[in-house]
Amino acid sequence: MRPRRRPLHTLNAWLLTDQAGRLRHVGNTPGGDGQVQWNMQLISHLADHGLDPQQAVSAPRFTAFPGSDANVIGAPAELRCESRLGDAVLAGLRQLGEQVRTLGPWEAGGSALVISADHDRGCLAGGADPRQEGVALGV
Repeated sequence: MRPRRRPLHTLNAWLLTDQAGRLRHVGNTPGGDGQVQWNMQLISHLADHGLDPQQAVSAPRFTAFPGSDANVIGAPAELRCESRLGDAVLAGLRQLGEQVRTLGPWEAGGSALVISADHDRGCLAGGADPRQEGVALGV
């Protein structure tokens, strides 16, 4: 194969189960190199911080750039952060030596969708990313 002739494959939908093996959350977001990073942020919001699906997909995001897309390899490294992370957080990252590029409040990318199972209440809850068109519907 010649360079840049093999398309990237970044599809990586995920699911989380609880310790009893019951389904808790499923989700994904498109977005090339950002996809893995944003999916991990979603999972952390849900599993580590107890956010509901809509809170998780609406939370501020960040992206380490560049990734592995052929057109950006070798570009200067920067941490791309939505401004909603807050001035104190962004200043702290800069003090740690990060090259921070502040993006608009909803410009980090992705279009996450998450569905969560609430076994205690016997229902599903969904969240659709406000960064793109999408909706979570239930019956």
